[in-house]
Amino acid sequence: MKIIFKKQDLINSLETVQRAAQSKVTSNTNNGFFIAAKDNKVEFQANDYIVGIKTYCNAQIEEEGITVIAAPQLLSTIRMIPSEEITMEIKKNETLVTFKAGQYIAKFPTRLHDDFPEILNMQNTSKAILKCKDLVEMTNLVQYAAANDKQKPLFTGILFEIKDKKFIMAATNTHRLAVKEIELEENANGEARIIVPAAIMTDVIKLLPEGEDEKVEITWAKNHVAFTFNNTYFITSLINGEYPDYKRVIPSHFDAKAELYLNEFIDAVRFVSPISRDVNYQTINFFFSNDKLEIYEEDPDIGKSDTTIPLKLEGENIEITFNCTYIEDILKHSKGEKIILNLIKNGPMLVEQESDKTYKYVVTPMRGR
Repeated sequence: MKIIFKKQDLINSLETVQRAAQSKVTSNTNNGFFIAAKDNKVEFQANDYIVGIKTYCNAQIEEEGITVIAAPQLLSTIRMIPSEEITMEIKKNETLVTFKAGQYIAKFPTRLHDDFPEILNMQNTSKAILKCKDLVEMTNLVQYAAANDKQKPLFTGILFEIKDKKFIMAATNTHRLAVKEIELEENANGEARIIVPAAIMTDVIKLLPEGEDEKVEITWAKNHVAFTFNNTYFITSLINGEYPDYKRVIPSHFDAKAELYLNEFIDAVRFVSPISRDVNYQTINFFFSNDKLEIYEEDPDIGKSDTTIPLKLEGENIEITFNCTYIEDILKHSKGEKIILNLIKNGPMLVEQESDKTYKYVVTPMRGR
């Protein structure tokens, strides 16, 4: 087996699949970098049984072959070779693969490719196609609301709901909920209500191409979901279980509605948040009254921060306490000149965007002091 790579092509391919190779590549499993060369294309795979990734690149193939390289240092070593071309070679009856460019030579152990769990594309699956930028935006707008507690595995995922042209993502840790909806350009082939690990979506969106019109195809079956883009196929296991009906969490009746200038709200929360982050439960207090909002927090051992900003209030005066981090998070993901807060006394708050009615955020209150 002998291949001549352009260095950057080799690096790009290894970077794409390394997420599924790095964690177990030094163990006794059959994982590693699977590389197969034929028909002037080189296929790269990695599979840790939770995530499987394969991609292709062009290369000059002088001798076809297949191998599995068990070397977590492979990518970092290739990056350090100061050459535009790198030759990869395995001679017959040898168990070491050589990467060479001029005086730079690196050798790594190989494994039997017959034992490698090759990635097969799902067959007869449902699918939906959307722009890569839309998938990135949706993920960023809901992912942070998912739980980090592995004791609640169901809530460490993002719910995908797909039907016809409607695609909804939702995530919750049971104390807050983020929901984003888009309309697809064409009907999905099939319906979905699946739970995708939130951490996995970080890896997916990192790999997506950034072009304005670049597309990603999402396919799903009972236990897996796959993302196909450019020359890459990314498949992962789904989280098993029945996701709760998030629509029931979104309130429809309110005691008050507050409209604020977003930048003023952000500045006020930032002013109070250093005190909030140091008190128990990281609370931040809000008092909505007439034409102003008071934002404050205090602790006898830490100090006090208090400020007011103007608002337009419809309904009753309300005093309520929230987790400061949960408020900061939605402000980081808000756009537009104004933000709308729909309020219930001692109940959840629905945050809406002035310019994007398809994005909703619900946060439950905390017990104030």
